[in-house]
Amino acid sequence: MSRLPVFAGGAALGAAVATGLTIWLEGRRTINRHVADYRAHWAARPHDAEGLRFVALGDSAAQGVGATAVERSYVALVAERLREATGREVAVTNLSVSGATSDDVVRDQLPQLAALQFEPDVVTLDIGGNDVVYPGHNTATFERSLDEILAALPPGSFVADVPWFMVPGLGRQSQRMASLAAALAERHGHHLVPLHRVSRETGALRYHRHTAGDFFHPNDRGYEGWADAFWASIVASGRLDELRA
Repeated sequence: MSRLPVFAGGAALGAAVATGLTIWLEGRRTINRHVADYRAHWAARPHDAEGLRFVALGDSAAQGVGATAVERSYVALVAERLREATGREVAVTNLSVSGATSDDVVRDQLPQLAALQFEPDVVTLDIGGNDVVYPGHNTATFERSLDEILAALPPGSFVADVPWFMVPGLGRQSQRMASLAAALAERHGHHLVPLHRVSRETGALRYHRHTAGDFFHPNDRGYEGWADAFWASIVASGRLDELRA
């Protein structure tokens, strides 16, 4: 039996692996630039600007890491939709930090939220993706920290559950954490944003069409879906009628 097809198949597989690795490495370099550049963008925005006050808490997704431009992040997209729907200027205070876990939100972001010199009109939170993948974090630590976070947020905040992960073990962990987030959001009187369902509905075959080059963060298409999910929750809450006044 000829071994040529096996050799050719092995060469093709090796080339595919090498190509995937090259894409991932370039994606990581891009993500690292985003972390610095997008942090600087949000830090430069005045927290005392006039208009509707929108405060975002969370991790790198709230920063917009993975989008081709910070304006394509879900926070920026939701802010623009708020401006269009209410006819008011929107001042965004983005307290999120790339790499943050739920523990980090408790330690760093909640004190900043409490120290703000104004009452937010809209508060959003996405957290939990890093809790899924970082060592030392599990459903118990996530539940404890998220319970503390949601108790501190203004009533009626817009709280995302945990996005779906395609890797089976991580997928099961993200599902457990998403269920906890949904239950806690209801207990504390917040509006749930079902990111787990939204991301899972892409399916395994289309999952990477919604992720950036590092195969982890959302890309522009992914963030558009996240913005749609947050926006649907905001509209369903009836909050826009109050914000137009």
